[in-house]
Amino acid sequence: MIKRLILIVIPFIILACGNKEKRSKQVSIEPSEEIINSISKNDFSIILDDMKITEEDNVINHQHKYKVLEMKGDSLYSTSKQWKSVNKSFFLKHENDLGMEIISKHDNKISRVAKPVGFGWAIGNESHGEWEEQKQDSTKTTSSTNRRWRTHSTSPFFWYWLGTRRSVYRNDYNSYRTYNNSSKSYYGNKTSSNKYNYGTRSDYQKKRRSSFFTRKSKNSSRWNTLRNKSKRNSSRYNNGSSTRSRSGGTGK
Repeated sequence: MIKRLILIVIPFIILACGNKEKRSKQVSIEPSEEIINSISKNDFSIILDDMKITEEDNVINHQHKYKVLEMKGDSLYSTSKQWKSVNKSFFLKHENDLGMEIISKHDNKISRVAKPVGFGWAIGNESHGEWEEQKQDSTKTTSSTNRRWRTHSTSPFFWYWLGTRRSVYRNDYNSYRTYNNSSKSYYGNKTSSNKYNYGTRSDYQKKRRSSFFTRKSKNSSRWNTLRNKSKRNSSRYNNGSSTRSRSGGTGK
């Protein structure tokens, strides 16, 4: 009888141990907040430049790498920051924000809503550029929403946009403003292949930051665990009674 009981209990113990979630490294202050404190006098944007998940001594380490765009007078400075550990909750929050601004301060206002780079301060700012008409077939009429943003060569943002070689159109910008007014992140329109124009799920970032996707593919088990955890949290939230909106929209 005792042997039979042992044979029944042991598999459950093994299963419970196998499903136990590994401990994640904690930080007392997010590196992005440290950046804010160090450059609080100037306008800036913190861009999520890379992210990875590693493990050491059975502890999961979630890490970010940032690029900071900082305005000093009438000049724009770009600074790359090294890998820093972040809390798992913060990592989950910005899983889809690769290549986007996750925190910015312009006109003395700090925003923690992720957005395409420059949409909150450079794009649409007539001090730095204008919406220009696109060349079309002579039989067609150009819609004002299909105009493309052109940054003036005298603007401190000119060389940055020249380096990205990416066009921004008025209809995209208008959609961003709608989402931003509701404190939701904007990723652009979702395509039939489940892709977006901006962020981790875009083809643009897959080409521009190919090393991230290669690393992620090799470390797929940890990312799948993170994704499943995120889905469980989302399910618990949706089944709850809270009416507070979650941080970050889907761009749908």
